Amino acid sequence: MLITKRRFLKRTTWFLLFFLLMVFFGACSGDSGGDVSTIDPDQLAVGKQLYDANCAACHGLKGEGQPDWKVPVNGVYPAPPHDRSGHTWHHPDQVLLEVIARGGSLPNSAMPAYADILSPEESVAVLEYIKTFWGRQEREYQAQLTRQSAER
Repeated sequence: MLITKRRFLKRTTWFLLFFLLMVFFGACSGDSGGDVSTIDPDQLAVGKQLYDANCAACHGLKGEGQPDWKVPVNGVYPAPPHDRSGHTWHHPDQVLLEVIARGGSLPNSAMPAYADILSPEESVAVLEYIKTFWGRQEREYQAQLTRQSAER
């Protein structure tokens, strides 16, 4: 009976220690720069409306992209996903806004330019909406890339 109590106390102690460490590291995980909750809800609503009207036909309503997006069809790549399975979050805001404005820069991209369709503010709203497809880690990583790119 004594051994069982000791074992129980030892396991409970380790569990509590583990739990407290997880809470501590979660609270200290750093920057909230990728936190969607800090985005203006009106901007997100505009971004969603514009995304649905201009982007969803190719990139999907949930940012899922087209099937086999890494394999060109007749020399042209299908639209990539904007969710965490894609590569959008691997680029800083400046690059993504440039792609929205000028379209796909590769000769094998069907992405049209939106500079004459969307204002700069509307493009930012679309990008902020796209970020809602990402998880917290992707948003934080992308926010860090954006800050580092702006510092250069």
